Amino acid sequence: MPLTIKQVTVYQLAMQLKTPFKTAHDVTWQRPLSLLKVTFTNGIEGFGEVASFADAAYTAETHAISLATLAQLIPASIGLTIDDPQTFATWLAPQTAWSFAKAAFEMAIWDGFGKLNQQSLVTMLGGRGANVKVGIALGVADSEGQLQKDVAAAVTQGYQRIKLKLNPTTPLTWLQQIVAANPTILFSADANASWTPTDMAKIQALDQAGFYLLEQPFGADAWQAHFALQKQLPQLKISLDESLNNLGDVKTAIAGSVGALTLKQGKIGGITATVKAIELANTAAVLPWIGGMLSSGVGRAADLALATLPNANIFPSDSSASERYFEQDIIMEQPQIIAGNLPVPTQPGLGITIDWSAVKQLLVGQKEYN
Repeated sequence: MPLTIKQVTVYQLAMQLKTPFKTAHDVTWQRPLSLLKVTFTNGIEGFGEVASFADAAYTAETHAISLATLAQLIPASIGLTIDDPQTFATWLAPQTAWSFAKAAFEMAIWDGFGKLNQQSLVTMLGGRGANVKVGIALGVADSEGQLQKDVAAAVTQGYQRIKLKLNPTTPLTWLQQIVAANPTILFSADANASWTPTDMAKIQALDQAGFYLLEQPFGADAWQAHFALQKQLPQLKISLDESLNNLGDVKTAIAGSVGALTLKQGKIGGITATVKAIELANTAAVLPWIGGMLSSGVGRAADLALATLPNANIFPSDSSASERYFEQDIIMEQPQIIAGNLPVPTQPGLGITIDWSAVKQLLVGQKEYN
């Protein structure tokens, strides 16, 4: 049974982080996120999340660009009858190159069809498993003591993998000692495109220290440098993130034989694109895994479902517990980590319930399209 779009409402939110999150790009204190509500003619409501950031430090599509893009996409969609989410993704694809805007809209369509057919997103995607192995991303530490404290807390909380954010001045001795002190924990590192090929000695030291994976050491356009780097590393997998903005980029990364792909459905254009990216990676024997975007519970629900697809959770996903980042989330559910796992939502669609009182408190702007 098809769905017809009747109305779309965009809720602009300012999400306050419990503690600032520091990367090589910048420091995030307040996270702009927008909630998309798509109302269909039969009364069903589907929800999506616009997960782009305030500035272009991470990627070119800022939150303002995403909202401006939606202001163009949404009016053209009112009255559109959709047979299934994949058909809608096909309709969206040529409309714009901006991926976060497309991903948010498509997520709401998936949610709507799940509710229509009384199927969870994981069921619709053909995923398997009731739980997903998860890891935690720790921001750039200002001191060795802080790093030790943060890692100890993550270990106590049961995370199966710990990602350490790095910048050009992060001391290698801190990293080597923290890995040596926690031999049972899987460690990865993320340079957020802040290193250069002249840092080869540092990268080899991470390999020798026992790190499993290094995300995006070089710039987003440094394709050949990344490909050449992977060939020189016997164990450490290079996983591209900033370089991946669409399926074309995913194909380029696979052709260059990097070790892994950091897949973020918001960044590469949506759920349908991510499913295809996982399939392409599996065919080429490249490790696909689900990265995080400092998302609300709405985006994390989609990420958990995607992590149930074949080989997408060999490497634990970047999906922390609800209370990890924000002072207040916008969903009622509060999934907790148990033995390093998070439960996959099983209710229809995304499997989440919007906390409208929280949305009201966090609201900084609203636009309705009929």
